[in-house]
Amino acid sequence: MNNLKVVLIVFALLGCSSTPEFRSATPITQNDAAVISDLTAELEREHLAGTFDGMVLVANGQQTLFKSAYGYADRQQAQKNDPTYLYDMGSIAKTFTAAAVLQLVANNELKLTDTIADFYHNASDELKAITITQLLGHTSGLDNFHNDSDFEFMDKAEAERRILAIPLIAAPGEKVAYSNAAYTLLAAIVEKVSEQSFQGYVHEHLLVPLNLRNTGFYKESQLHANKLARGYGGDDPGSTTFEKGLTWALIGAGGMVTSIDDLATWISALKSGRFLPVNAPNLVLTEANERWLLGSLAQTEINGETVIQMGGSTDYGYTALIQYVPSRDLFVVLLLNAHNDKYRNATHHQLSRKHILPILLGVNHPADFD
Repeated sequence: MNNLKVVLIVFALLGCSSTPEFRSATPITQNDAAVISDLTAELEREHLAGTFDGMVLVANGQQTLFKSAYGYADRQQAQKNDPTYLYDMGSIAKTFTAAAVLQLVANNELKLTDTIADFYHNASDELKAITITQLLGHTSGLDNFHNDSDFEFMDKAEAERRILAIPLIAAPGEKVAYSNAAYTLLAAIVEKVSEQSFQGYVHEHLLVPLNLRNTGFYKESQLHANKLARGYGGDDPGSTTFEKGLTWALIGAGGMVTSIDDLATWISALKSGRFLPVNAPNLVLTEANERWLLGSLAQTEINGETVIQMGGSTDYGYTALIQYVPSRDLFVVLLLNAHNDKYRNATHHQLSRKHILPILLGVNHPADFD
């Protein structure tokens, strides 16, 4: 046998001999339904192909049907992902900002019709008319207010100055255009109304009442630094966003970490409104416009069904997604800390749209989960 043939055989054996390094699927909860077996097989195939690492949870009402961990939270230390790890939630943090605002509305401390003029008397005339509803629903016309990095240092005064100085990209209410600046401004307004720091308000009025002990902001000491899943697949692989610090370039729009169980509790609370006063209407699921609900949740159609969702991603390998399918009382929660070139920063959306929901929404009735 010549040397070329030997080399080719060795490469062939190496290519199919074992699972790639850092691949591990660890089932935690798995319903006996056939659809969950199909989902398990599909996600394992995608994980083994390198599409994602992290945590996936599916629930029907209050019943967890499926929860599984994939890959490693820390590859260098050989620590596998599990429910005790914390992950960056990206823009899902906006749902906490929206919840804080809607809680203040429910307590008659703020109105959806209040405008920027009520809080910033020196704002330009074109900005003064922007309402709280328009800020929540991404129709304020506010453009991005920083371009260097989400970790660019700035205090609240600098963030407010920049936001109020940028030209609008559209008249208020004219156009749906996703705006991080709107949510940073909402966080600043929460501080003005509540006379608390934004982080303090979120802890006291949302996290503590809901017992979300594994949810918080970057750099907070009560969160266990050794339980932070590291990000792989983006910039600076093997690092965490948590250690990069939190500035007003990000407050209100991101900068939070959570666990899979906390995030599942949170989406359930958004749906039920149980962080609101008793008998108060739950405005979280009320339409702000054709695209967005007041709770910073988007409404879309997937596989012929209405899906309410919010996703988030960073440049460090983290992607996250919460989804609610009202017709089936079905919840999908993803907290991912790695991806490859297949879907990149859209891994959370593509994994659900192409590999999770087509299986789950193929079920004719929730009773099939029994």
